[in-house]
Order: sequence, then C-alpha cells, then structure tokens
Amino acid sequence: MVPSGMPRTIAFVALTLSLLLAGARVAIASPDPGQIVGIGSVALDRPLQAGETSTLRVSAHILAGWHINSNRPLNDVYIPTRLTVLAPAGVTVGEIAYPPGDEIELGFAAGERLSVFTGTVQFGAELRAAADFDASTAAPLAITIDYQACNDSICLRPALVATTVALASLGGRGAGPSVQPLDGSALASDAARDWLSNLFETRGWALGFLVVLLGGLALNLTPCVYPLIGVTIAYFGNQGGPPRRVVMLALAFVLGIAITFSSLGVAVALSGGLFGSALQNPWMLGALAALLIALAASSFGLFTFQMPQWLVRRAGIARPGYAGALLMGLGMGVVAAPCIGPIIVGLLLMVERSDSAAFGFALFFTLSMGLGLPYVGLALAAGSIRRLPRSGEWLNWVEQLFGFVLIGIAIYFLDPVVPNHLMTRILPFYAAAAGIYLGFITRAGRTWRPFLVFRSAAGVFAAAALIYLAIPRESPKALQFDPFEIARFDAARTERRPVLIDFMADWCIPCREMEATTYVDPAVVREADRFVRLRADLTRQDESNQRIIERFEINGVPTTMVVDSEGKIRKREVGYVGPGKLREFMREVN
Repeated sequence: MVPSGMPRTIAFVALTLSLLLAGARVAIASPDPGQIVGIGSVALDRPLQAGETSTLRVSAHILAGWHINSNRPLNDVYIPTRLTVLAPAGVTVGEIAYPPGDEIELGFAAGERLSVFTGTVQFGAELRAAADFDASTAAPLAITIDYQACNDSICLRPALVATTVALASLGGRGAGPSVQPLDGSALASDAARDWLSNLFETRGWALGFLVVLLGGLALNLTPCVYPLIGVTIAYFGNQGGPPRRVVMLALAFVLGIAITFSSLGVAVALSGGLFGSALQNPWMLGALAALLIALAASSFGLFTFQMPQWLVRRAGIARPGYAGALLMGLGMGVVAAPCIGPIIVGLLLMVERSDSAAFGFALFFTLSMGLGLPYVGLALAAGSIRRLPRSGEWLNWVEQLFGFVLIGIAIYFLDPVVPNHLMTRILPFYAAAAGIYLGFITRAGRTWRPFLVFRSAAGVFAAAALIYLAIPRESPKALQFDPFEIARFDAARTERRPVLIDFMADWCIPCREMEATTYVDPAVVREADRFVRLRADLTRQDESNQRIIERFEINGVPTTMVVDSEGKIRKREVGYVGPGKLREFMREVN
C-alpha cells in the first residue's frame, strides 16, 4: 500500500512551485525615473554621541528588471550613481563607501561590459560629531541618491531619490525609519548577463527553464554523476513492490535532490550580496579558475574522481522506504558536487543578482528535476536492467567535452582580471579549437561507428567556425543622421518624404548598441536612403530638449520613430530595436 499522504505531499510541492513561478515574475513597464530606486532603511551602527564617530548605513532598493550605473562606470559617458549626505552643524561626513558593482553584458551588447547596481545595495559613510554636538536638537540628516536607470532595452533620464532622517531616531543598528521596498521580486533581466540570463529575458521564462531542465539531464553524463546511476538501480532493484510504490520511492529520491539544491538557491538569494561580493575579488576569481582547471584535468584523465566505496558497498542495503530514498537524494548533491559545482556557481550568481528567493527556488528546483527525473524511469526498469552501458570511449569523449567546458568557464571567470577583456575575445577561438580536437584528434569514441560520424560532424562544424572567425572583415558603413531641428522635420512633410528619428543620449547604453548593430546593418542603410534621417540628442537636460520630449512624448531613450510622407507617426518604439525590426518598420511606410 502507498501511504495516502505521499501523493498529496508531491501535489502540494508541485502546486507551491507553480505559485512561486507565477508570483516571481512581474510585468516590467516603463515607470517614472524617480520610481526606480527607493531608499529603504537608514541606520547607525551606534548612536551618534558628542566627540565620537558612527557609521551610517543606507539601504536602497532597485526595481526588479532595472539597473543603475555603479559609482565607477566602465565608460565615462555613463552617469555614475552618487550618494550625498548633508549633515547638520557639528557633524562631519566622511568618504562615501559604495558596494562593488556587478559587471554585466547586455543581451544585444557588442562585447561591452557595464558596471551596475541591481537588487538591494548598501552604502556607508562615517559621521564624526563635534564635542558640543547634541542629537536631540540637531537638524535632520538629508540623504540623496542621484542615479540613471536602464533595463535591457531602454534608459530613463537621470533622476534622484531623497529622504530626511532625524539623528536622534537612529539609535543603533537596525533602527531608524524604513521605507517599504519597491514591489516585484522577479529576475533582474540585466543581471548576470551570461547567455542563460539573456535567454530568460529575450526568449521568455518557459524556454529558459526548459534549458535549465535539459541542462540537469545532461549533468547525468558527467563523470561524477554517471556512476550514481548504477548505485540507484541497485537500490531500487532491492526495494521490490508494485510499480506504483517504486515510482513513489523514485519521486521521494528526486525530492531529496530538489531540497538540497533549492535550499542552496534560496539561501544565496537571501544572502544580501555576500556570494557575489566574494566573486568581485581577483584572488577569489583566480582561485576559482584554478579549481575549474583542476577539475578539467580530471576529465582528461590526469587523475580520477571515484565513487566513495562506502556508498558502493551500502547501495544494496541502504535504508528502505521513503525516508531512505529521500536521504539518498539529499546526499546526491554532495557526491556530484565536484563535477556540477561550476554550473551551480553560474546559476547562483543569477539567483543572487535577481534578489528573489522565489526565483532561486524555482531555478534550482527545475535543475534538480532535470538531474533526477531519469531515475524515475531507472527505478521502474531496475528489475530488468542487468548492467549499464560500459563507461567506454563514448563516455570518455563526453568527459573530455565537459573538461573543455570547465576550462571555458575558467577563462570566463578570469576576464575581469585580465585587461582589455582579452579572455572574452579568445573564447570563440578556444571553443572552435576544442571542437576540432574532439572531432578529429582525440582517440575517444573512434571504435563505435555511429558515434564516430557524430564527432566528425562536430569537428567539421568547429573547423568551419574557426575559418569564419579568422576571416578579416571591413568595418560596415554606418547610417548617417542630421541633427534634429523642428524646421527640418516640418519641411519633410512639404517635400513628401518619410522621416526616421532617433531619440538618444550619451548615457544611454542601448543607444550605443543600436549604433553598433542596427545602424550599421547594410539592409537598414539601404532602406533608410529614402528617409530624412534626424537624430535628437537628449543628453542635456535643458529647455530645448524638454520641448522635444513634451512634443513627441518621449518616455525614455532610445526611442525610434518612423513618420510617413504625410507627417503621421506610423511607428514608435521605445527601447532597443534590432536591424530586422527596423527594416520592417521602414518598409511599411511610404
């Protein structure tokens, strides 16, 4: 008999996951620039007394799906975030301490990295009180944060948020007024700009979680996880019972895996940036890269990770029942860690920058399902499977593939340490060279003909990619714009010519990427030849630009506007516009 509570428990877990996924994502609109950042708590480590020094802590919450430039942008044209503290007479404010910025790369960016703040950030400053200072009679402390916010496709005008706090109310750590954080706990689309982060934002959550699920399935072929399949077959083969009970045991095993990894995801999301801050340290990045290379060396056979012998010996006598299956699942993450650890690190960075425990739980629960679901089928087949396919040449080839992946991840982590993003630039060439080695040079996978065909095809593709990367290319011709003038815009209607207007600003990151991608596309350049092309530079916050903003109702930049020959606005797109989309816009206008 199957305990009636077990199916209910599994159903409850599934329902909880679906609710978390539904609540984790929020619609990202284009709010007022002043609503992107909210000042949360303001506190002192101890009450400020006459003649003493205290440390001021200011917490700020950044709306999910948006980022603000750090205090040290990687490009001078970007507006840095500045915290200003105006203290009353008798109080001196020391140097402002900013948190380390997250280095990201936008999904459409042409290799340019950005230094930004996302989620919740903490600022600090020392306050030194004079000998005659009296907190009870002192004027309030004025705190202002100046920032400029962007998401993955649009930048808003510079803005500020301010508050005043009575020093007498700051009685110690955790004290002081608190402003409720902004709503929304979704994954910040502009955080952790690796390819998976881009996939979640540009292709949607359904495809993103599907890729994570498939990634979990693929992890079963790593040299640390693959031997567990035999252990699991031995365990379930000795349990006995009808198929329904075996399935329930397998689900308990998968639930144990999910609990292990999902708890890790939630813990990192609630860590307040501790995990990501450690990875800002060059020594930490170097140590992590060295660990990855050492793990890669194991994949190439320089040394071997072996299953713990105690686990192999006890596989057939492990504790029976649901509790035993759950405990086996809980322990699987420890055994698999040497191989899947680097993948976990990348996902943990995504979770931390999302600042969402719900997203952390959902992401790692999905990974766990991919890693564990094959064991449901294996459990059912445990009685009929006598042995697994030998860990022969095909698995050796897969191990080498994972070894190259680990080295690639190490190169990626070293990119912030090496000047001029050299490591990022060599990654495509490295990937192509690895593909050629796996396709033609390694001895692994040669004896089984179908696999030999597969690896040879992979080698041909890699060789073609390397040739493509090595071909020198001329810089494309960029689309030329005239400065925007109302008179020239009005004259276009008299001339019966359509108009293409680019509203941009120097501090607008997507604007720069449209300049590097959309406006150099040959088809866009040809199609735009029949248009009057005007560019409105809204960098300065002056009266002239304010009139343009009000007349054309510009909410953010870039804004791309296509006007027909009769002067009617036919297309208005706020945010990054790719070449294909802009060509469609222009072709629809006479």
